[in-house]
Amino acid sequence: MSYIALEDSAYGVSLFERLEADSANRTITQGPDPALVLDSIKRNISQLLNSRIGESLSAPELGLIDFNDATLGCHDLALQIKLAIRRCLERYEPRLKNIDVQFTPDDESPLNLRFHIKALVNSKALHDSVQIDLLLDTSRKYRVV
Repeated sequence: MSYIALEDSAYGVSLFERLEADSANRTITQGPDPALVLDSIKRNISQLLNSRIGESLSAPELGLIDFNDATLGCHDLALQIKLAIRRCLERYEPRLKNIDVQFTPDDESPLNLRFHIKALVNSKALHDSVQIDLLLDTSRKYRVV
């Protein structure tokens, strides 16, 4: 029987997700379900990136700035957003490490900006790499696709 450290078994999903009535009961010997961890990470990424700096009084630097600056070209804008996404995830998504964010142009919908995130799950219980696609749509909302 293998032992999973308590902090690693709890590390997979958020506190509120663990408190939900329909969440599965786990013992210390069970590790986190990788699918649930990935879903939790995706939800958190979406919430983080759709937050704006200054909206949270307890964490004023949480989120991204509003990139509604017409003076930036499309390539410069994509570069600035890419760097901001990486900084935000490095700071506020501790379950990920070695985060790489790439801009992927969308020729069919040039008004949408697409980004691809590659990272490793930062847990001894899970040794998975994750790849997540993001879309910044015309309503300026980030969606995990």
